[in-house]
Amino acid sequence: MRRFFIVLSFLWALATGIHAQDIVLIDQYLLDAEYSKALLHIDQSLAKTPDTHTVALLENKKAETLIRQGKLDEAEKLLARISTKVSSKLQQAVTQTNYGLLYLNLGKNDQAEEALLKASQLYSDDGKEESLEAAQALAYLGNLYSATGKYTQAEEQLNRALYLRQRQLKENHELIAASYNDLGLAFTATDPDKALEYYEKALVIYKNLHGKQHPKIAIANTNIGFVYRKLELYGDAVNNFESALKIWESVYTTAHPSKAFVLFNLGETYLKIGDRKAASAFYTRALTMYQESYGKKHPEIARVLNAIASINISSNEYTTGLQYYQQALQANVSDYESNDISTHPRLRNFYDGNVLLYSLLGKTQALESQYYGRTLNFKNLDIALQTLLVCDTLIDKLRQQITNETDKIMLGVIASEVYADGVRIANETGNVALHKKRYFELAFYFAEKSKSAVLLEAISDAKAKSFAGIPADLLEEEKNLKTAIALCAQKLAQKPSEDEEKYLREASYSLNRNYESFIKRLEKQFPEYFNLKFNASSPSIQQLQKKLDSKTALLSYFIDEKNNHLYIFQITKNKYKIIEHALPAEFGKYITGMRNGIFFNDMKVFSVASQKLSTLLLPKHLPASIRDLLILPTGRLSIIPFEALFTRETKVADTYKTLPYLINRYTIRYEFSAGLILQKSTTQRMAHAPSILLCAPVTFPEEDNLNELPGTESEVNEIAKLFGTQNYTSGLYLKEQADEKLIKSEKVKNYNYIHLATHGVVDESNPALSRIFLQSDIGSEDGNLFTGEIYNLNLDADLVTLSACQTGLGKISKGEGVIGLSRALVYAGARSIIVSFWSVADESTSELMKDFYRKMLENRSADFSTSLRNAKLELVKNESYAAPYYWAPFILIGF
Repeated sequence: MRRFFIVLSFLWALATGIHAQDIVLIDQYLLDAEYSKALLHIDQSLAKTPDTHTVALLENKKAETLIRQGKLDEAEKLLARISTKVSSKLQQAVTQTNYGLLYLNLGKNDQAEEALLKASQLYSDDGKEESLEAAQALAYLGNLYSATGKYTQAEEQLNRALYLRQRQLKENHELIAASYNDLGLAFTATDPDKALEYYEKALVIYKNLHGKQHPKIAIANTNIGFVYRKLELYGDAVNNFESALKIWESVYTTAHPSKAFVLFNLGETYLKIGDRKAASAFYTRALTMYQESYGKKHPEIARVLNAIASINISSNEYTTGLQYYQQALQANVSDYESNDISTHPRLRNFYDGNVLLYSLLGKTQALESQYYGRTLNFKNLDIALQTLLVCDTLIDKLRQQITNETDKIMLGVIASEVYADGVRIANETGNVALHKKRYFELAFYFAEKSKSAVLLEAISDAKAKSFAGIPADLLEEEKNLKTAIALCAQKLAQKPSEDEEKYLREASYSLNRNYESFIKRLEKQFPEYFNLKFNASSPSIQQLQKKLDSKTALLSYFIDEKNNHLYIFQITKNKYKIIEHALPAEFGKYITGMRNGIFFNDMKVFSVASQKLSTLLLPKHLPASIRDLLILPTGRLSIIPFEALFTRETKVADTYKTLPYLINRYTIRYEFSAGLILQKSTTQRMAHAPSILLCAPVTFPEEDNLNELPGTESEVNEIAKLFGTQNYTSGLYLKEQADEKLIKSEKVKNYNYIHLATHGVVDESNPALSRIFLQSDIGSEDGNLFTGEIYNLNLDADLVTLSACQTGLGKISKGEGVIGLSRALVYAGARSIIVSFWSVADESTSELMKDFYRKMLENRSADFSTSLRNAKLELVKNESYAAPYYWAPFILIGF
C-alpha cells in the first residue's frame, strides 16, 4: 500500500461575473501546487464577495488547499463550518468530495469511502454524474481502493474518471495525466509493466506542462520508482526516489508527508538491496517526519513501524521488534494504547485493515522467532496463536468489505501466509503442550481457512437468498445483472479494440453500480438475507467425523511454502492425526514428472515421480477398514491424479497393467475444502429415478480450430440406451441440437445427471476465458459457454460430467485453489462433477464413460466414486488402455 499523490482541480462551470477570472486563477495555482498563492487569492476573493454560493465554492477550494499543505486540522474545521451552510446538492457533493480527500490523508479509509460514495450519489441526483467534479470523486475512490488492495474496483472507478475527463479535456491536460498516474497506482501491485506504461504517459504530460522540477514530476518519479523496485531494478528505483525527494525538499522546507513517503520508499529499496543500515536510517527519518505531520495516529506511521520492527527481528532484537509492532498497532487503531504484547486491539476502530493485518502477522512471526531463537517459552507460541486468530477475524472482515471476486481472491494471497503460520505454530504448540487436542484441531482449522474461502462465501450468499424467501422476480433480476456483468468481463478479457474497450468499461461500470444498489436493496428489504450471507463457517473435526462412515478416510493436504513443509491431516470416523514431512527441493519436479510421464506415456519417468510422491503424500498406516479416500488437495497437488500413486515400490518387471496403483486398493474422490462438505450436505439429493441430459456437438465451427469428436456420438447414444433399457429419462442432444442455449435453459433443472461430451479449454492466465464448446444458436449464443456464464447457471444436479479435455485444470490461486470450470460448476449447483486433467483419447474416454454409467445403473446403491473406480479398473485390464494416460485424468469432485 502507499500514500496518495492525487492531483485535484475543481473546474467549476458555475462561477460568473467578476469572480470567473479569480476562480480560474485559483484553479491554476492548485494545479501548479502553488498552495500559498492559492490561499492568498482565495482569502482576497472571499473578502470581496457577498454571494453565498461563491463563498461555498471558495471555502471548499480553501479546504482542499489546506489538505494539500498537510494542514489537516484546519481543513477539517473549515469543512465542518461549510457543511452547516451549503444547501444545493452540488455544493454538498463537493464538500463530501473534500471530506473524502481529508479522510484519505488522515488514513480513515472507511470514512473516506462513505464520503466519496455519498458525493457520487449527490452528483448523480443533481444530474452532474458526468461532470469533472464527479470524475474527481471517482478518482479519489479509485485511489482509496488501490491503497486497500481492491485493485479491480480501483481500475473500474479510475477508468470511469479517465473517460469523463477525456470527453471534456484535451489529451495533454493536467487531469488526464492525473488519471494516468492513478491507473498506474492501481496496476503497480498486479501488472508492473502496465503500471509503468501509465506512469510514463503521465510523466510526458507533466514535463510538457511544468518542466522537470515540479511537484508533479516528483509524483511521477516516485511512482516510477515503485515499479522499478518491483521489477528489481533497484538502482533506477533509488535514482527516481532521490530525484523526487530533491523536488519535495524544495517545495516543503518543514516536515511533510510527501517527503516522508519518499524516505520510507528509499528505506524499502535499500532493504531489498540488502543494506539494512541504510534502510533503517531512512525508516527513522520517515517515522519522525510522519509523526511531526500527523501526530501519533496514522496508518502510514504504522507502516513504517512495521518495517522498523521487521529489521529488529531479523537482527534477533526480539523484544525491541515486538515493541515496535505493538506501537504499530497503536498507531493504526484509534482507541488502542496498550504496550502489553499479550493484548490485541478490538477490530472496530482501525484505519487501514491491510496495514493492521501486516502488523499482527509480523507480531506473530516475531513471537515465533523469539520462541525458537531465545526463550523456548510456551507463552510465546500461545500469544502468537491468539494473534493469528485476530488476523483470521480481520481477514473475514476485510473480505466482507470487498465486492469484487478477483479482489477477494487477491486478499487470499496475504491470508495464505497467515494460515501457513497458523498451521505451523498450532502444530508445534500441540507437540509441546500438555493438552494437545485443542492445538492440533486449531492447525486443521487454519489449514481449511486457506481453501476456497471465496467460493464458500459465494455459495453461502446464494443459499442465503434462497432461505430468506426472496421473490423469483428479484432473483431473475439479479441473474440478468450478473449475466450482463460476466459478459462484459469476458469481452474485456478478449482484448477488444480501443473504442470497444471504452464502451465495455462504461457498460461494466454502470452494471456494477446497478448490482451494488440491487444488493443493498435486498439487504434492506430482507434482513434475514443480510444475517445469513456471511454464514460460512469452517467445520470442526467432530463435525466432519459425523459425516464419515467407518470405511472412509479424509486426507487434507497443506503446504507451508515458506518453510517447504507438508502437513497431512488424516481424519477417520474415530481418529484424527497430523502427518508432517519436510519437502525435498525436487518436489515440484516430481509433480511435473508425474504429469508429463503419464501424458507422454514415459513409464520410467512416471514410475520414478509417482514413487517419490507416493512416499510423501500417502500415509503409511491407514486403518485396514478404510476403502474410500476423500482427498482435499492444495496448490499443485490439485492437478495430479492420486489414483495413479503407488501403494508399494515398483519393480522392474512391472507393466502398466501390474503397477501398484492406489486405485487398486481404494475408491478416490476429491473436494475443494472441508467447508464445502458441510455446505453440500445441507442440500437434499433428488429422490426420484435417474434422468440424464446428454450433449455432444461432435463437430465444431472451422474458426474454433477444433478436431471433430466422432467417438462422443456413440458415447452419448450408448449412455442414452443404458438409461432407456431401465425406463429412465434421457434427453439426447446431438450436433446442432447440442447448443449453448439449451444448457442455459430451464430444462437442465429437470435432470439430475448432465453429461457434456465435447471440447473444453482452460485459460490459466485469465480464468474468465475458460470455456466449454457447444453449438451456437445463430443470433442468440456463440457456442462458447464461458466460466462466467457457468456461474450463472441454475443447476440442481447430483452429477455433472465434462467428458472433455483439461476441464479439471485452472489458475492455481493461493488461498483459493484451482479457479476454473470445475469451481464454476460447483457454484452453479453441481453436487458432484467429473472433470479431466489433460487432453484425452476419444475412444478410451468413450469406453470409460459408457462403462461408468453402466456400472452406476447396475448398482444404484453404490456411490459415484465406486462406479468410476470400477470403470477405470476395466481400462487397466485392457492392454490397449492400461496406461494411466487413458484412465487417470478423469476425477470425481464431490462428497
